[in-house]
Amino acid sequence: LQKGAPPPPPETYGAYQKKHEGSTGVIEMIDLLVRELEKEMTEAATAEEHAQVTYEQFLVDAKDKRRQDSKTLELKESNKAHLETDIAEQSDSKAGNEKE
Repeated sequence: LQKGAPPPPPETYGAYQKKHEGSTGVIEMIDLLVRELEKEMTEAATAEEHAQVTYEQFLVDAKDKRRQDSKTLELKESNKAHLETDIAEQSDSKAGNEKE
């Protein structure tokens, strides 16, 4: 007993088709987020490098200013000592003149 060909399968939704619009929209959104993140990371790295350069220059400037202020302070202290010596000498001279 041979049987004939089996009956055709029941009809369903048809052949498989990709959902282009739904999945493409999500993939595009993810791609957009990735691009935005990469852009922000690049901007952050550039800002960090600029801030580091600015900070290093600030440190150099501060060191130079401290050195200059130190020299100025030494000069002023030296001038003050000379003036105090002059005042003391003049006071002694005045006191000596008044006794005469």
